[in-house]
Amino acid sequence: MGSGGKETMKKTKQGNRKLYDIFYNLAVQQVQVCKGSKIPRNPVFYAYYNRKLSDGKSKSQALLCIMRRLVRIIYGMMKNKTAYIMPEMPEAKAS
Repeated sequence: MGSGGKETMKKTKQGNRKLYDIFYNLAVQQVQVCKGSKIPRNPVFYAYYNRKLSDGKSKSQALLCIMRRLVRIIYGMMKNKTAYIMPEMPEAKAS
């Protein structure tokens, strides 16, 4: 009988561990808030991280989502030879 998709997340042994560690540290830095002011370092990634948490992902799964997004952004920058431009945050609607 199968597990029905209830398998726990297993860390793969494939890939470059040093590169993984670099992207993990980058992802953690993107969601950190500045001490004292509680202002996120990168509001775009902070909002994305919180959205993933509210979607039911664990903190480690949400960080993996950020790592993948960082890889796609960096690959696009290298491929197109462009600089990173921080996207504008949509203004919160006042209710």
